[in-house]
Amino acid sequence: MPDIVNMIGKEVEVIANGTSYRGTLVEVSDTEVHIKSRLQYVSLPASSVTEVRLDEGNNRQWTDTFEVPQEEKTQTFEVPKEEKKDLIP
Repeated sequence: MPDIVNMIGKEVEVIANGTSYRGTLVEVSDTEVHIKSRLQYVSLPASSVTEVRLDEGNNRQWTDTFEVPQEEKTQTFEVPKEEKKDLIP
């Protein structure tokens, strides 16, 4: 297992308080672990971090996690003719 100091600047997965954080490891101190995620910097208390490991690159995009049948993707909503009324009479 690589030393945590050697992981600085690499893509990592940090487990803290039961939550997984992914990003680039920026800094490690006695009190905090800092990572740069896609949207922001995250500072985690070192006492809550249970695991730091290199990211293996098998992550899926969050939009790929939804299972939507193909026929539902192509359907559109149409307003029935009786509901097509002018806004101002």
